[in-house]
This record gives sequence, structure tokens and C-alpha cells, in this order.
Amino acid sequence: MRGIFGCCLAIICLLNVGGCGNTQPTHFYLLRAMDSSLSRVALETKDSGISLGLGPISIPKYLDRPQIVTRVSSHEIALAEFHKWAAPLKENVSHVLEENLSGILKTEGVVSYPWNRGNLPDYQLSLDIIRLDGTKNQNAMLRVRWKLTAHKGKSVIQKKTSQFSEVLRGSDYEDLVEAMSRMLAAFSQEISDVLNVRLPSTLTAPKPQMDELGFLK
Repeated sequence: MRGIFGCCLAIICLLNVGGCGNTQPTHFYLLRAMDSSLSRVALETKDSGISLGLGPISIPKYLDRPQIVTRVSSHEIALAEFHKWAAPLKENVSHVLEENLSGILKTEGVVSYPWNRGNLPDYQLSLDIIRLDGTKNQNAMLRVRWKLTAHKGKSVIQKKTSQFSEVLRGSDYEDLVEAMSRMLAAFSQEISDVLNVRLPSTLTAPKPQMDELGFLK
């Protein structure tokens, strides 16, 4: 009996060691902004002087988690236990939009909510992200409800819901995150186009050239 017990114990130990050895490494991801080198050149050349307040920003609760969320079907989602965000998604989105808009609008005056009430920005962009996810091996989608105001929020410039979709270039989670970054770049350009219509011609930035991935050349 002792021999049988010892043999079983040895097998259990071997299985535990094998299981530990097969544990997958966790990968961490960040959304990225447009080409920062071109943004720096624009800022060094001329600052438009406008200020834009970014926020508040809201995201749905199903996205407010470390795991990257993908769609399995119209009613089912999957959480990637070994593929996670390196920072809270809302903070990451805010940072990327701030970098994008600073570069496109040629301004250092983009500030994230909350800002100093004694120094209110010229414009305010508030947004409610309805969807920011995708289906592996297929596409990613961004759906965002946003409002752009001026004069301390008293004047609504535009209020709408925008939707963007990007085909994934591959089957990895990195491809999904890259597609999300491209959609945020497209959204930033849409906001810039709205603002540039209102700005004097001497302050408007030329429309940047984009590569096939949707990032600045």
C-alpha cells in the first residue's frame, strides 16, 4: 500500500510541475498615438494658440477591466486572461486623443478633464464611448457619442454619434489593438476637421497626410 501511495503521490507531483510549466505568459498592450515626431515638428514650427478641454470621457462597464474584450457573437463576449491592458483603458484613450489632437491642431493647449476652473479652455470635447472592441481575425469597431462646445459650454458646436471600423491585419491581439489606435486617429481627425472650419485661416493646420494604416506619415 505504501508503494502504491508513493507512486500516486509522485504522479500528482509530476502533473503539478507540468501544469506550472505550461502556464502562459501574460501580454500587456497600450494604444498608441499618431506619429509623435511629426507632432513635435508642428509644435516647434508654430503653435496655433487654441485650447481644447478633453473630457469627461466615459466607457461602458464591460470594457472597464484589465482584460482585452473581444466579441464572440452578437450576445457573447470573451475576456482574454493572458492579454491585458497595461493601463486603465479610459486613461489610455484620453492620453492617445490628447496626443493626437495636440499634433493635428498644432497646439500645446489640449488638457484633460478636470482642468483649472480659473483657466477654462476655448473648446470642450466630451465623449461617451459606446463600443471599443472587435472580433478576432475580423475587424474592430469604435462607436462614440460626442459633443463639442465653446464659450464655457454655453455654445454647442456639434453633437453627434460617430462610428469607425477597421479590418484587422492579422490574428494577434496586437493587431486588434493596432486597429483600435487607427480608429482613434480617425476620430481625432474628424474633431480636428470640425474645429478647423471655425478657426481663422491663419491658425488652421494643413490636413496631415496619412499612411495606409491611418497614421501620420
